[in-house]
Amino acid sequence: MKKKLLVIAALITLFTGCSENLQVNEPQVNTTTGPNWITLPKRNGSSVETEYSVTKQINGIAGGKIELEEHYFAGPFGEVKLKVKLDFPANCFSYTETITMIVDNVNGTVTYAPHMNFDKPAKLDLEIEGLDLTGINPDSIEFVYHNPDGYYDTMGNKKIKVRFEDGEIKLEDGKVPHFSRYGFSR
Repeated sequence: MKKKLLVIAALITLFTGCSENLQVNEPQVNTTTGPNWITLPKRNGSSVETEYSVTKQINGIAGGKIELEEHYFAGPFGEVKLKVKLDFPANCFSYTETITMIVDNVNGTVTYAPHMNFDKPAKLDLEIEGLDLTGINPDSIEFVYHNPDGYYDTMGNKKIKVRFEDGEIKLEDGKVPHFSRYGFSR
């Protein structure tokens, strides 16, 4: 009788231990998907710099603007140019704050610190020139907001202009109601 029970236990162990359901050992897949960012050409040379930044004190009652212009040598046109301006209207917020604008030179996204919400949306002008826009449908390009949780949404704007002849995407008056990560998605 002991031998029969031992054989049955061995068979049960063999069949359950060799099943194809390996969920316990498989890695967890993060199903959060973000925007499909339009990427910038990789920098030539040995530079490891992946972002540009500028910091400025802004009086939210009076309004003001923070701007950044950078360029580097790369891409199908030989040079990539970035122009970014965030314009705060009067009474956008009710205090003075030191604001940092960070532009990622891998995907052209713009991030701000500290995190803030505004009484009136700020307006973002973002121009990137020197991109390889091969295979991109200009009608599919959107200005989007992306939060760390993976959520993203299309943001209002006055106009997005795409010029294939010089690899340019230009955003005019993109609405920025709060600080987060913003950029072009396709």
